[in-house]
Amino acid sequence: MTAFRQMTSRTTFVIWALCAAGLSLTGGTGCRQKMADQPYYRPLEESDFFPDGRASRPLERGTVHRAQRLESDPIATGLTAEEWGRAYEYEIPAKPDAPVMVEALKVNDPEKIRRAIGAPRYDPKDPTKPKVYVDDFPFAITHADLKRGQERYTIYCAVCHGPLGNGEGKIWERGYLTPTSFHTRKVTPNQVDLKNPAEGLGISRGYKLWGHPIPMDQVPVGYIFEVVTKGYGGMPSYSAQIPAPDRWKIIAYIRVLQMSQNTDPAKLPPDVKKLLDAAGGPK
Repeated sequence: MTAFRQMTSRTTFVIWALCAAGLSLTGGTGCRQKMADQPYYRPLEESDFFPDGRASRPLERGTVHRAQRLESDPIATGLTAEEWGRAYEYEIPAKPDAPVMVEALKVNDPEKIRRAIGAPRYDPKDPTKPKVYVDDFPFAITHADLKRGQERYTIYCAVCHGPLGNGEGKIWERGYLTPTSFHTRKVTPNQVDLKNPAEGLGISRGYKLWGHPIPMDQVPVGYIFEVVTKGYGGMPSYSAQIPAPDRWKIIAYIRVLQMSQNTDPAKLPPDVKKLLDAAGGPK
């Protein structure tokens, strides 16, 4: 029995010695599986395996990750289904010769115009023209949504557009570009006059650029969503900071700001009109 134990001890020692020797010869990787050192490509590295030479593969069209929405869903873009239908009807070239709609209009090419989606190229009040942006919110707006929109507006928008939406926020007070007012008339007695009165107060700069001077309270909500998402002029994109549902709630609160300044008091509910009368009537 003692001899068996001694043999077992010697066998165990030999096994451990061989393992230690193997580790020293292989730099400490003798017991690792090959899958730990499997070949891989770094991001954007070339590959001769695929015809296009790219190792990083693009997503197939229509692929979405969990909680992501399809691009054709109005809640994600603010565009109508008809607009996406026109976009899918034409194959957009990899390197378009007219990357912006302004150039497309200069050459007066209808197909290039149809290929460029989301540009305010039509008067939204013209029933003979295709609808580009949705006019309605993609979900029912509740009181809680308005409160959330007010909170998000105060955080992200009021610094430039002002708490009343007249474009006189703290950033503007420090000399930054003047944002477009959401209102067509002054909302405070000391509001600064326009440098060029002919421009009109509260006129959408995007639609005006395209020859349709429309007040901000008449532009489709989908257009405002696109501006918040992509930015415009001196305004940056807020797609990374504000989730899509919150962008819609902010827009709903902007509509409330507009209604607070332009609504006919006679059309208000009796209880609201009573509060307004008690405060001295509309200013």
